[in-house]
Order: sequence, then structure tokens, then C-alpha cells
Amino acid sequence: MNQLSVARGLLGVTVASVLALSACSSGSNPPQEPASSAISTDGGGGVVEETTRTITDHSDVQVEIPASITSVAFQQIPLIATYISYFDGEVPGIVAANKSQINMMDQTILADIAPEVLDVDTSFDDQGTINAETLLNAGPEVVFNNARNLEARSVMEAVGLPVIGFDTMGAPTDTYVRWFKLLEEVFNEPGKTDDKLAYGQELIDDAEERAAQVPEDQRRTVMVVMQASQGKLVVAGGMDGWFTEEWARTMNFVNVTKESEEGSMPVNLEQILEWDPDVILVTGVGMSSMTAAEILGNQVDGIDLSSLRAVQNGDVYSTQLGMWNWFTPGPDAPVVANWIGKTLYPDKFADVDMVSMTQDYYNEMYKYEVDAERAATIVDPDASLR
Repeated sequence: MNQLSVARGLLGVTVASVLALSACSSGSNPPQEPASSAISTDGGGGVVEETTRTITDHSDVQVEIPASITSVAFQQIPLIATYISYFDGEVPGIVAANKSQINMMDQTILADIAPEVLDVDTSFDDQGTINAETLLNAGPEVVFNNARNLEARSVMEAVGLPVIGFDTMGAPTDTYVRWFKLLEEVFNEPGKTDDKLAYGQELIDDAEERAAQVPEDQRRTVMVVMQASQGKLVVAGGMDGWFTEEWARTMNFVNVTKESEEGSMPVNLEQILEWDPDVILVTGVGMSSMTAAEILGNQVDGIDLSSLRAVQNGDVYSTQLGMWNWFTPGPDAPVVANWIGKTLYPDKFADVDMVSMTQDYYNEMYKYEVDAERAATIVDPDASLR
């Protein structure tokens, strides 16, 4: 698996994460009218309302978009959760989405909040290859895409679709902020998400301050497992800007693959035994086909991990499905920072109640109430095995 394909499949190479029915078919209200319309004067002194606006996306590309947007599509970017948060639990105007992202959403809270997204039209790239004409016929006024997937962008722009690129690299605690701010530009609603971002920043700052108190010689070593493949594990690499290395930097742990320059890398048992990490984090069913339970039960085909200290101590955890897989960029990032901290350094986070925090956060960010049992499953789906 090369670095580009992993970055695509992982980070939403899609958007992923994405979703939903058109405003008419879903019953949702269309995206709000812009807070203000652009105007200009005609030659006679009259006022003419502009029908388009120009924004600059994360690829530093200027994109001309309708002044008022009522239909959108998602291709190769896990942006749906951010979109739902932006609209306070609603999914207005989604007419098409990448199929792999929709398939990943089946066990997410996102699917509970807006189950209609599971039925969105995915025909434009249900086999992983974009059919731009099919997407055009679905009727999106704009398409949200991974800013780094220039090939997909060119295919869609060739048929006249305005493509807005959202960057996926960098610290997840920063990425979701940039996603919110770009959505504010798209819908011409500056400052709309300020209160949510301020709330999230408080959680992030507290988590990072606690983790920073851990002395360098007490930092835990961590291996992030993405999937099993033919007697090997595919683990997250240490590529600069990749989510694993960024979480290691912000939450003060040692990524065992920090010397690599890949987004993901297959490794054999010999290498894993040499690393012998303190903790194993598994990217969960939303990103991979694995769970922590399989490793704790030594059920990984072709590879025996039972002698690892992380397995023997029960320090194997799934980054489970909240609104999306918790390790990748998304608006759950402030909660994830605390989850990583409490998982790795429980003494520093002894007074942090992750179940309560998850419930409060979902209510604030998505206007959705999660009961304590479901929140506990998100925090640790394999708790009974320890």
C-alpha cells in the first residue's frame, strides 16, 4: 500500500465521509441563505445582486461558487461530521457522496443523528473511480474534496463543477478548526462556529497541559495498528503532518514509527517484537477491519502478538467510532485529545470523566443526546476484556 493510497483511503479519501440526500428527498432544510449577499452597482446607479462569490480554499485555489448554496457533494474527505456540526445536527442539501465513506458510517453516531445519509447517491464513484458526468447530473452546486487529491479535482473541474479543497494534514486539533472556518466562508457566515471552537479549545488546552507534565523519560511508546495483512500488521507511520505523529507531538507520547517517512507501513512480527510498545491503539472498525478485542484475544491471522507487553498488560485500545474514526481529523478532536491522555497517562487525567465529557460534547457540538451506555462504548468498546 503506498503512501498516497493510504492517505486517500484513510482520511476520507472520500469525505468522507459523506453523505446525504438532497434537501428535497431527505426532508432537511437546505443550507441557510448567506448572512449577506454580495452586491454591485450597475452603470445607472442601480443595485444588482451578485449570483456568485469567490473564495480561497486550502489548496490556495480561488473557487467561484454560487452566492447561495443549496446542494453539495462530498468526495474523498471525512468532512461529513464537521458539516453536521456546522448545521447543528442537520444534513441539508447533500446530494452525493463517496461510497467508501458511506460504508464506513454504518456504526457511527453520525448514522444515528442523520440516518438518511446512508442512502445518499454514491453512483458517481462507487467503485473508487470518479464518473464526473454522473456527479454533475446529481446536481451539486459545489463539491467538497481532499485538497491534496489534485487528480480527482481536475476530473471534476473538467465538467464545470466547483471543487473546494479541505486539507487533511496537520494536527487533528487544528484541522477541524480550519474545516469549520472554510465552511463559514463557503456559506458566508463568518464567526458562526466561534462558540463551538472556543468550547473545544478549552478541552484541548487542558488535555495538552496535563500530558505536557509527563517527564520525557516517562513518555509511553505507542504503536497504531491500521489493519492486518498476510501475516503482517499495517501500522501508522511517522510521516510529517500525519495524524499519528501529530498526536504524538501534542499528547507527549513516542510513536514507534517516528523515524519513518510513510503514512502507513506493513511490518512483520520481528519488527513489532523489537518495538514492544507500551500501548497499542487500533484504528477501529471504521478505518480498519480490526478491533482491540482481536489483538487482546490473539486472533490476528498469521501473527502471534501475545508476548507483547501491551497485550499482556491489557493496554490495547480501539479508537472507536464516534462521529467518525477518532484518530483522524474531525470535530471530535477535543474529546479524542482527552481520550488519548487518559488512556496513556491515567494518573494525569484521573479526574476526567470521559463518558460525561463525550455526552456533554455531543450535546454541544451536534445537538444530540448520547446516553451513558453508548458513550461508554465509544470510550472503550473492549472494556470487558481487560
